[in-house]
Amino acid sequence: MRDRPAVARTAFAVSRDAGGPVERIEGERHAWRFRPHFHAGDEVVHVLAGRARLRLPEGCRDVVAGDTLVVPAGVVHRFEPVDRRGWAFVSRFVPAARSPAGAAGTLAARAATLLAQRPSLRTDPAAVARACAVSEGHLARAFRRETGSGLHNFHVLLALQHAKALLRRQVPVAEAALAAGFYDQAHLNREFVRTWGMTPAVFRDGWAAAA
Repeated sequence: MRDRPAVARTAFAVSRDAGGPVERIEGERHAWRFRPHFHAGDEVVHVLAGRARLRLPEGCRDVVAGDTLVVPAGVVHRFEPVDRRGWAFVSRFVPAARSPAGAAGTLAARAATLLAQRPSLRTDPAAVARACAVSEGHLARAFRRETGSGLHNFHVLLALQHAKALLRRQVPVAEAALAAGFYDQAHLNREFVRTWGMTPAVFRDGWAAAA
């Protein structure tokens, strides 16, 4: 019986410079395909090998080995492979202050605030739409147009950011999962890997090592 190939995972580390701690994610050449997501800081991406496609709310662009680009904080985006040979990258994250749901006062920003206040990941779009005094269909269209993400996906991203904040403080993974609204540790693990290619334990250990 053949051994199953190892699942590809990104590497994570935290370094320190004059501006404070800097998170770094690195992926060896692989057909990386991340879910639509955003970061709390500006992402500076260096493509080391291969080709990838970056999808942004306003469109998409292909990037190749040697390219360096910046994805602003709060902008929902997605990287995906262009071919089977995949791509390799390294990303650094620069702290920035920006709302992940666009300008304050917009429909998307109001909906994001309501999502962040929900105690679990039961999104309930109908309830959010009623609270915003619009139809569910109008909210779904406006939210995707403003953010580049569906409501539930964005709700999960908010919960992931909450979990990250707890993990940086060395809260146990299982406790962080429940506090952020996930059903259990396994649920957080799945969503973390799908979004960043690593487990929450790797993220937590990276911050522990930096300390």
